[in-house]
Amino acid sequence: MVVKSRFVIIPMPVMQFVMKVRPANAGRIYLYLYSMSIAAGRKITPWVSYREIADYLQVKYGTVELSFKVLLNLNAIIPVARKNKKGYGQKYMVNVPKYVGDKFIFVDVEESDIFDDVILDKENKTFVSVIKRFKSRKEKTKKDQLKLFDI
Repeated sequence: MVVKSRFVIIPMPVMQFVMKVRPANAGRIYLYLYSMSIAAGRKITPWVSYREIADYLQVKYGTVELSFKVLLNLNAIIPVARKNKKGYGQKYMVNVPKYVGDKFIFVDVEESDIFDDVILDKENKTFVSVIKRFKSRKEKTKKDQLKLFDI
């Protein structure tokens, strides 16, 4: 499943974890699960299968299986529901990383302070604080422009 939105906001701790985690495919899979759940406004992913992810990321099935084991051991993802029917896979709850000391720990989204800067407008599904910031920068640049021609 591919996220159909145009923009996905990825906080810096998430990016730092994705770049540092080994094996590197575990970072790619975490980012894939993050974009399907938290970035889409949900705590739990839709049904995900190892084969689907292996096809999407163009890696072997065994690589995906190993990466999921790493993410489960780190507590980055928690299995929520499982169906054995072919093609369903599992649902996972995705936790967000927090850098403490010299390692990452994973906490629930609601306990994390990653998203404090971003205020979501429930009606319009737009990020109000980000839009206000861009508007204020645009107004400031218009003010600071050098007027060459006064008409």
